[in-house]
Amino acid sequence: MPEVTGTEQAADPNRFSAEFGGSPLSGRITALEGNGGYMRVQFNASGPAEIAVGEEGVLELHDGARFRVAVVEALPDQESGSYRVKLVGRG
Repeated sequence: MPEVTGTEQAADPNRFSAEFGGSPLSGRITALEGNGGYMRVQFNASGPAEIAVGEEGVLELHDGARFRVAVVEALPDQESGSYRVKLVGRG
């Protein structure tokens, strides 16, 4: 996974590194959505052109916690790499 430096983490604790389909990515959490384990994320421009709805991946948060997530929806501003994901487990 791409490394997020300590300086980047201190500046933005919502940053994460991720892996979808074997591709390393980085991005940030843009919103947490109450009950149900949903959140909105935005991948950096260097990410894939498109991540498919239903695709599963792993997010590693700034504190080292890892979560399996599934893509639920590509958000309307998809050009910027924004997706809604659901947490499906730890690790």
